[in-house]
Amino acid sequence: MARDTGPKCKRCRKAKEKLFLRGEKCFSDKCVLMKRGEEPIVRGRRRRRMSAYAIQLREKQKLRMMYGVLERQFRNYYERAAKAANTAAALVIFLERRLDNVVYRLGFADSRPQARQFVRHGHIAVDGRRVDIPSYLVKAGQTIGVHGERGLKLIKPILANKESTDKAWFSVEPDTVTGRVTREPGPEDVKDIPCNTQLIVEFYSK
Repeated sequence: MARDTGPKCKRCRKAKEKLFLRGEKCFSDKCVLMKRGEEPIVRGRRRRRMSAYAIQLREKQKLRMMYGVLERQFRNYYERAAKAANTAAALVIFLERRLDNVVYRLGFADSRPQARQFVRHGHIAVDGRRVDIPSYLVKAGQTIGVHGERGLKLIKPILANKESTDKAWFSVEPDTVTGRVTREPGPEDVKDIPCNTQLIVEFYSK
């Protein structure tokens, strides 16, 4: 499947916001946005005011890049979310339930791209069975663990350097390097997503 393999920091600059695609670097002084401190000036051209469509498109692209989802897959999530009462929240909930995102949320990886790589390489198990599909939607009651000694060597040091990552909808057992999804995330669990999801709904509903 096609995948954007270009510079990750360039995506943050395009979104004009941190998308946390580089793990610890995003929290350090090495972050490109922190170094620049302001938007780049385009010489010789007058900065135009963004249209409503452009603002909606930027929010959609920002959320899509944050979770590393391709356009067709993102559209499929929206069509499924459109059947729910709260489309904006349901869209983010689908993205949060992706296995690669859950691995990142549990603290098994420093970034979502790294979590996706761990899943693709077969280092992650769901209920004791290896799953190598990043888009796998995790359900309430399922246990996420590490598959194989190689996976433990990679993930255990990362988890050891993390503070407690427990949230209302999942818990982590650092000693056994496992996490449990106690319930599916709800609208109250996705309020901190740095995107205006209502604009994304307006973008697709035209």
